[in-house]
Amino acid sequence: MNDTTRRTVKRLAIAAAVLFAGIGAANAQEPISLGLIMPLSGQNGDYIKRYVLAGHELAVKEQNAKGGILGRQIKLHIEDSRSDPATAVSAFNKLINVDKVKAVFSIFTPFTLPLLPIAAEKKVIVLAPSVEHPDLTKSPWAIRMTPTAAMNGVFIGDQAHKMGLKTAAIIEEDNEAIRVSAKAFAAEFEKMGGKIVGDETFKNQATDMRGQLTKLRAARPDALYLLAPSGRPVALLLKQIREVGFKPKQIFTTHLVEDREVIALGGDMAEGVIYTAVATTPEFNQKFKAGYGYDSDVNAGKHYDSTMVLLQAIQKVGSDKDMAKVRDAMYNWGAYQGTIGTFKFVGSGEAQISPILKIVKGGKYIRYQP
Repeated sequence: MNDTTRRTVKRLAIAAAVLFAGIGAANAQEPISLGLIMPLSGQNGDYIKRYVLAGHELAVKEQNAKGGILGRQIKLHIEDSRSDPATAVSAFNKLINVDKVKAVFSIFTPFTLPLLPIAAEKKVIVLAPSVEHPDLTKSPWAIRMTPTAAMNGVFIGDQAHKMGLKTAAIIEEDNEAIRVSAKAFAAEFEKMGGKIVGDETFKNQATDMRGQLTKLRAARPDALYLLAPSGRPVALLLKQIREVGFKPKQIFTTHLVEDREVIALGGDMAEGVIYTAVATTPEFNQKFKAGYGYDSDVNAGKHYDSTMVLLQAIQKVGSDKDMAKVRDAMYNWGAYQGTIGTFKFVGSGEAQISPILKIVKGGKYIRYQP
């Protein structure tokens, strides 16, 4: 080999080393990609963007400002489920196969449960922190961070009995998880000696429930339990309760009564409503309002916490390549201090957390004190 050949080989070797070093550095700096599938359009879209998506984005923004995780930034790949299970499944496959994500955040039972068989096949974690359906955590790849639907229903049924209410009616969206809450409420209330005198449903995206409310008004229940998946239908129900002259002694619902649309559309019908919730810390509420200019709600806190738990689990494992190890780190985390207080994971994706009761009083949302 002459000198010219030696110099050529040396230059090629150096160029190759630089090239591979560059590829290695680029790979080291690739973001940690997380997926998100939610109904960002339609009746629930405004609520989802203002609170649920905002909770995830706040967590990612904070962590990226601290340098990310494992020296890498975090990137959210966001898909609109359009309130359609088939669209949610298509988006899930796209996130896995095209965007190469290994963990996906979701919301609402009908658009989350169909993802679970694919998650098990592809070994992708599904974090649905506010999904209450009991079947969610039967999957070994799912995470929940809220009381179950049945727990909330039992809680309200017990409270109705304690208040001396003898009869009750239910109006609910035709939604599998919501039906679980309604059935649990009815079973608990009747076990305590109460009587269910009416149960009406309405479809997702429905805006006129006056017919169902008029039927329930005729039954003259002491209590009305209204169940919907987001703030807008809760607001519409409260507004239409007033319009049809329905005056139950007590209205019960969920934390979604705190949505801004409720006071705007439901007016003073929200006053005195008792509801189940999970408490969020004042510090989170202040931080959220500073970032977005409006108050948070509990779903913002749940979805913020779910993002942080996942990222901290990746940090603990030291990689985002083996999601079984990341999942197991979350499942066995033990006590976690989050924005929704202290909760525990003890060997599964079911966070141990209990609901509280709150009441709308003077236009404010305060802890209910009997």
